[in-house]
Amino acid sequence: MKHQAVSAGLTAADIASIWRIPKGTVYRYAHLHQWRRYKQIGRVYYHPHDVTTTLDQMHSA
Repeated sequence: MKHQAVSAGLTAADIASIWRIPKGTVYRYAHLHQWRRYKQIGRVYYHPHDVTTTLDQMHSA
């Protein structure tokens, strides 16, 4: 059986913890800002560049 390594994506829980925002807000931002995402072994991962670009802009304003 082959196993693929998990890429350096971020889960909603990761994002909520790092930026200290509710998971519901993570999902809303992902939708509004069209974050790239992929599924692996039943989990959704968001592209780190999309996440940091959005959240760094919002938190630096």
